[in-house]
Amino acid sequence: MARYTIKTTVDITRANPDRADPDQLKQAQQSNFNALLQGIGMRSNVEWAKDPRRVIEDDTAYWIWEFEAERDDVFLQKGDTTGLLKKDLHGIPIIKNLTETVRFDKCLFLTINGNQNIWISES
Repeated sequence: MARYTIKTTVDITRANPDRADPDQLKQAQQSNFNALLQGIGMRSNVEWAKDPRRVIEDDTAYWIWEFEAERDDVFLQKGDTTGLLKKDLHGIPIIKNLTETVRFDKCLFLTINGNQNIWISES
């Protein structure tokens, strides 16, 4: 199984609220995580041992998440081992203004063409 790391300034906290939970922050955080997971799931089933974790670097909050895809090179495009995943995730809607420390002009995952808010690497 191939291992990948996602680093993002979008709040992808896996809050796991149930439907009756009135906490809108938890609901929105989970929606962002679900959107990410569904985007990845278009090409591969994934597994992960730990949920995304929030870290602060130079006064900026990032969420780091590691996952494994069911087969190697599933996201390979023109020599880039994450090329297809970047293409798939680019433009997926997000909910902003949660616990992020940066402001987003667009409510989207941005993976290409500069001004990114999500970075993907093979681990």
